[in-house]
Amino acid sequence: MFKKNKYFALGMTLLSVVVISVLFYVVLTNIGVVFGTIEHLISILSSVIFGLFFAYLMNPLMMMQERLVRRLFRHTSITERGLQKLSRAIGVITAVLVFAAVVYGLLAMVLPQLIDSLRDLFSEDNIQNIYTRVSKWVTKVTRDTPIEQWVKDNDPLGKAQTWLLKKVNIFDTISTALTGAYSVARTVVNMLIGIVVATYLLISKERFISQAKKMVVAFFNERHADRIFEISRLTNKSLGGFFVGKIIDSALIGVLSYIGMLILKLPYPLVASVFVGISNIIPFFGPIFGIGLGAILILLESPIHTLYFLIFEIILQQVDGNIIGPRILGGRLGISDFWILVSITFFGGLFGFPGMILGVPVFTVIYSLVSQAARNAVKKKNHTVETSCYYDIITVSDLERYSDDFRESTVFYSGDTFDSEYDPDSDFEYEDGSEG
Repeated sequence: MFKKNKYFALGMTLLSVVVISVLFYVVLTNIGVVFGTIEHLISILSSVIFGLFFAYLMNPLMMMQERLVRRLFRHTSITERGLQKLSRAIGVITAVLVFAAVVYGLLAMVLPQLIDSLRDLFSEDNIQNIYTRVSKWVTKVTRDTPIEQWVKDNDPLGKAQTWLLKKVNIFDTISTALTGAYSVARTVVNMLIGIVVATYLLISKERFISQAKKMVVAFFNERHADRIFEISRLTNKSLGGFFVGKIIDSALIGVLSYIGMLILKLPYPLVASVFVGISNIIPFFGPIFGIGLGAILILLESPIHTLYFLIFEIILQQVDGNIIGPRILGGRLGISDFWILVSITFFGGLFGFPGMILGVPVFTVIYSLVSQAARNAVKKKNHTVETSCYYDIITVSDLERYSDDFRESTVFYSGDTFDSEYDPDSDFEYEDGSEG
């Protein structure tokens, strides 16, 4: 009886608005506590997050192995159910072993050399050599200049050397070493647990997906459920394609940087290449940050080698941006450099380094959804969907000058363009051929 009463419905609506407003105010006034709580929860669930991340990376390899096994055993007497279990088991084992081997190989190859390079860099003898070289250079540059006497009186380089040696001594204390060892050990344990979690996720992937879809259907009406499925497919397409492709691209750039630095006989090739490779995951100014770190590192050893390093890395980034990157990622992100910068700044400010990496693909999904909604809204008003037609208008009636020959079908984001022909239901299916 109450549900049919319009005053009851109005009251419930007002109550909901008040409750949401109060909750929003509480969140805004305690934003530090909220983000601290989120950070604490992320720390607790770090092994599960590692597992989701690893499973996402291993899934393409598992699917490829499953298809291979099916082709090899399709003409045998094995039943379809048996073949499905066999292909899944071999696919999961292969994906986990390959992933673990790659991670172990990278750690075994990079970590020892990275530690040795950092130890040599921050040794007292090396700091003294750097001080001597830089001091001679500063004396030569400031000779017969107004700041020559100021440099002699204040000795800024000597103060910097003293400060750095003090920091190095602190770095070498037992407490710092134990803290670092604990942090590394905890991360390694979380990664190992993450591999176990990823294994369970891959084994029962279809079941987890089905359960998630069942929950959506149970708690949302048909229109909203379909919209959630569409957004999920869009997110998977954008996030998966960008993230996996960017990791491959960055690893390749790191290797090429290392090889190039060895050929040019530049100092600290491994450490600088690690900086370049990791920072390359972040679009736009990520490579600038990595190259800058590498340049500072080499500058302490040799200014002329720094110049060689900068020239080489700039050429390598041009090759990556125009040849390697588009080949691996399959094209541009579909958003301008301005929005890339905004997304990195915003999500990086909220979530730090992970936000800088995930911000661009997440923003790409948001951008495509907003663009799709705007196009559909102007379609309903019988206006053109071509953005370029809106630049010169003074009033809405000015749009009448444009014909209706533009393609005005509903669009979906598909890689680097908004494609009118994209069918969201065609990109997701289970390994047994059934649609998702």
